Amino acid sequence: MSKSRIDVRSIPNENCKTGCNKNERKDITEDDLCTGTVSVVDGLPVRCVGSWAIQKIYHLNQYFGIFTVGMKTKWEGNINYIEICSGPGRCIDRQSGDEFNGTPMCIVEHAACQYLNKALFFDYNKTVIDILNARIAEREVSNAKALWGDYNNPTEICQNILKETNNQGLNLVFIDPTDCSVPFSLLSTLKKNFRNIDFIVNFAIRTDVNRNIKNAILLPETHQAVLDKYKSFLGSDSFFNDPTVLEAAKNGNHLELRIKFRQAYIDSLKRIGCVFFDFKQIENYYDLVFATSHEKGIEFWQKANSINYVGDRTLF
Repeated sequence: MSKSRIDVRSIPNENCKTGCNKNERKDITEDDLCTGTVSVVDGLPVRCVGSWAIQKIYHLNQYFGIFTVGMKTKWEGNINYIEICSGPGRCIDRQSGDEFNGTPMCIVEHAACQYLNKALFFDYNKTVIDILNARIAEREVSNAKALWGDYNNPTEICQNILKETNNQGLNLVFIDPTDCSVPFSLLSTLKKNFRNIDFIVNFAIRTDVNRNIKNAILLPETHQAVLDKYKSFLGSDSFFNDPTVLEAAKNGNHLELRIKFRQAYIDSLKRIGCVFFDFKQIENYYDLVFATSHEKGIEFWQKANSINYVGDRTLF
């Protein structure tokens, strides 16, 4: 794993079968949980991830700290962090065999977590929820909790958030799927129910979209499920009704398809009132999309991303 500027409690796990290809990973993982080894720290299951995951964790960690500390005196302690597709809290790098804290444990162990009203972590896998709650309990963090939640049922997720937060304060929502399967209705429902809300979304534009978008456009009769997934993810049919998209697909212009796909997502964000947004590219895999209704959020986001995970300063 590349050297990072944050402490993710990294430690070698000698039981990891490193270098697994895609087919091998299918045999030794279940819902991305490794069945071949457990954490050497706490004996609980770990999630198998690529080496680039640490970059995502770093940028989230940076923003969380700036956001929480910057807002702690303005909301009377009513700041909430909400993560959807949380995972079990510890990961293992399938290339190096190093295990380390995933995003939930990085948030829970962050010094700024004390300023939160609630840290809520949602996952559709009840086993994952039990694992994550065990890790939270071990750290004796009273304002954090893992809950079951299916992103295809945004109303139920909203109801659970309302129960925990009483709909007060400012909310930061991190949505972390492995592909473009989270429907835009989740974001629009959250925005409707919680006016003061910022989003960070793991946007699989260079993996899922790059692999499948051309066939979804050119061969809809055999790729209907993929087509429906993308329409749901974007929150509209506009991308697929654009004649220039069809032309780009015919020409194999994946760069133009990605640009137009991203713009369609931006247009949907604008429709729900998130008029400030930015993208942070994570190697050649995905983007972190940041979206907010408040200009201050973009200021925080750019400050958080001014230095990358290996310490190099970037320009905006």
